Amino acid sequence: MSTSSFTKRRQGSDASQGTRATRAAKAVPKAAAPVRAKGAGKVKATASPAKVAKVVKVAKGAKAAKAAPRTRAPEPAPSRAARAASKPPARTAKQPAARLNAAPRKTQAAPRKTESTQRPAEAAGAAEPRYQQVARQLKGAIAGGQYPLGARLPTEAELCERFGISRFTAREAVRLLATAGLVTRRQRAGTVVIALPDEARYTPTLSSLNDLQQYARDTEMRIVQVGRVALDKARARTFDAEPGAQWIHAVGIRHETATGGAARGAGARAARGRERPGEGRPFCLVRIYLNPILAGIEGRLRTRRVAIYSIIESEFGHPIERVEQDLTGTLLDAEDAASLDATPGAAALCIVRRYYDPAGVLLQVAENVHPADRFTFRMQLRR
Repeated sequence: MSTSSFTKRRQGSDASQGTRATRAAKAVPKAAAPVRAKGAGKVKATASPAKVAKVVKVAKGAKAAKAAPRTRAPEPAPSRAARAASKPPARTAKQPAARLNAAPRKTQAAPRKTESTQRPAEAAGAAEPRYQQVARQLKGAIAGGQYPLGARLPTEAELCERFGISRFTAREAVRLLATAGLVTRRQRAGTVVIALPDEARYTPTLSSLNDLQQYARDTEMRIVQVGRVALDKARARTFDAEPGAQWIHAVGIRHETATGGAARGAGARAARGRERPGEGRPFCLVRIYLNPILAGIEGRLRTRRVAIYSIIESEFGHPIERVEQDLTGTLLDAEDAASLDATPGAAALCIVRRYYDPAGVLLQVAENVHPADRFTFRMQLRR
């Protein structure tokens, strides 16, 4: 064999070995290549497969630990003193739960109840209805001679302009004068003065309980006596009660509403001690009998500003269903005449009213004695 042939064969064998070495290098697993795991840093190419596997395992463990939810270590149970200190403050009766931490509210002090020594109308002062104020001024003008007998009062429109009031207020003021017997309304003639304050007869129109309520508002009844009385046989029979039964008893004197110029004779009567200054003349003596089931009403009689039957309804829960009236003529005895500043033996009108509830129980009896020259009873009957 020649030297050239041997050389060629040797080169071919080396080429085959290089090919086999290249193939073997490609067949090496990728794990032997440089590995870089998250959080494991760099790994040298010369690292052994065992070290590479360990680094991969550590990297996977770190990733799993990061993804796992964090849990707190159990806290030690609080002591009894700590639990007692953490409890909210106890509620009290004066501090509701919803306002334990709220600032105290400012409350308005309740007005003190004082017993006034003034008359109710004087204590009310500015609370007097406007129509009564206008009626007082007109009545004073009549008493002073500005509107003599037979004169005509201003029309409603003129009163509205003069006093700055509504037509309703003007109409109510004139109605009050007509009820007092001072004026009358005539068709085409207007409102005409027919009497002076000391000569007029009080003339209410009474046909319903509302009229009685208005009658109580337009006048003043001053209670002079409150107590108990044993019914005699005659009254017990009238009241459908047992003789000797103790009923609540009161005596009062009813006056016209106080007016500025109405009392030409009121000053003299006040000087004699029979009338308070500023009150109109008395035109009714009232004796009131109240059923014993209304115990406690005595304290309300002197301070009331409404009809007594209204107190029975609103404060004692007994509605008044009907009222019976009896009218009789009588003569004033010495005692009644002295109370009314009248002449003993003078003619008078006695009106007895009996108030019943829906069950037919008699709750109140009022005996009203009117001097004949000071009172006229008027009733309207309509079809």
